[in-house]
Amino acid sequence: MQASNAKGGHKRNLSNGTPDNSPLRRSKRQRSTANLKEASSGEDSEGEHEVVTTPKKGSSAKATPKAEPAAKSKKTQVAASFKKEVTEGTEIDSSVTVAKGESGVKTEAGDIAVKTEAEAASSVKAKPARKARKTKEEKEAEAMPLAPRTPGLKMFVGAHVSAAKGQYLGLCLGWMVKKLIQDSSSSGNAFALFLKSQRKWDNPPLQDDVRDQFRKMCAEQNYDAAKHVLPHGSYLVNLAQNDKAKAKQAYDSFLDDLRRCEALGIKLYNFHPGSTNQTPLPEALARLADSLTRAIAATSTVIPVLETMCGHGNTIGGTLTEFRDLLALIPKEHHSRIGICIDTCHSFAAGYDLVSPEGFKSFLSEFDNLIGLKFLRALHLNDSKAPRGSKRDLHANIGTGFLGLRAFHNVMNEPHFEGLPMVLETPIDRVPGQSASSADDDDADSCESESEKKGKKKVVKKGGKRPAGASPAAVPDHGVWAREIKLLESLIGMDPEGEEFKALEARLSEEGREMREKQMEQYERKMESEKKKEAKAKEKGQKSLMDMIKKGKVEK
Repeated sequence: MQASNAKGGHKRNLSNGTPDNSPLRRSKRQRSTANLKEASSGEDSEGEHEVVTTPKKGSSAKATPKAEPAAKSKKTQVAASFKKEVTEGTEIDSSVTVAKGESGVKTEAGDIAVKTEAEAASSVKAKPARKARKTKEEKEAEAMPLAPRTPGLKMFVGAHVSAAKGQYLGLCLGWMVKKLIQDSSSSGNAFALFLKSQRKWDNPPLQDDVRDQFRKMCAEQNYDAAKHVLPHGSYLVNLAQNDKAKAKQAYDSFLDDLRRCEALGIKLYNFHPGSTNQTPLPEALARLADSLTRAIAATSTVIPVLETMCGHGNTIGGTLTEFRDLLALIPKEHHSRIGICIDTCHSFAAGYDLVSPEGFKSFLSEFDNLIGLKFLRALHLNDSKAPRGSKRDLHANIGTGFLGLRAFHNVMNEPHFEGLPMVLETPIDRVPGQSASSADDDDADSCESESEKKGKKKVVKKGGKRPAGASPAAVPDHGVWAREIKLLESLIGMDPEGEEFKALEARLSEEGREMREKQMEQYERKMESEKKKEAKAKEKGQKSLMDMIKKGKVEK
């Protein structure tokens, strides 16, 4: 029986031992049993691993009883050592090597087979805990608005619905559409959203069931999509593009968004005017006007709404005169379907005074004289981390920036803004335990064109591995918008000279004091650097002029 086992499976019970006259066989991959004995320790652990021996070819299958204790001792040492190393989570001692795919470990006393490392590790590896399913009550609580909406107001304040995790309207279905609408109702009476991914060109078409769900949910939640829903256009689109191929790509994406709006019953569509790309401004405005004229002619109801910008670099829309010049290039029969959206942060950064009551009135008067208040269709409500005229688009939470609460008191009590969608784009990412002013200074809605952004250092994507010792990651807190909506609504009719307003203004101002000081310091350094550059350029120009004059005299 033992002989047949030796021929067939080349295995036999360890208790049978090996013949005394059998020559020792050593694996090239293993150390001697002396090292094995030194490394082995602990109690016997029978049944922990399968241990077998293979007799040398041609040797007798008959075992001597004297070999049994020695073999058992070696079995105990190997099993105990292996178990100890796995349990402690350290590498297996160099005296015992288990190669992946091998059936065992060979020793001087015999060929001892041990289960592979993967099999052994699986016996001690803990199973990951399953994520608990949310109860029906928890799901219902998530679906509820963060605060009840205020009915009967003439000011329609809301926020931009997050498009995180691919929840763009062109991709979401069923309950995702419902969540999209309910998320927007964080006490707001208006909302904005992206109709598709704003960071890529190729997007799936709008599905009929998504369209129907959106219309149904707007009706159920009492949103007038034609008046108080303000989609935001793609950051990639530049209708003033001078490259023909890129201009066609931008126009096609823009027209696709307008058609999505009409399918969804949305009448207003906000977008950035674009960039000159270092071409003359009149030429860029002509290209933008041509694209708008064609897009309006290709649609029937949607109104493209151009956003005021901060005046950074080659960006169009920093001054109100640029909108005046643009409108002059568009046929008057299309003027009823053109709109302007005032972004408070952008216009303030461009140099307009929105803080003092006199400055605010002067801004609106200039808007009316150059463009016409009939073109005003929406507002973006954002405070500014950067000072007035900085041409930096850094959004801050309401009342904490350089605009301050006084500017938003002006906005919320302006009769010309009644009935218009007013959308918050303020920062909501919060690091647990830190205030809003502690957030980083990345642009919330940059005025820069995509080509200008490409030359800048890339920011690490959210959700990636964080280095050891790094501060906790910031997470979105949609309650920020709910509180800011209520704050803005409370300003309606409030006395700006009263104790209530002054106390509120002082508290919010103190929250952002450190942030403003930091930004002012950066701005002053930048201005000083620019002055030095201008002085050098002027000095260089004067020297060149003097050289030319001297050269002319010598030639005479």
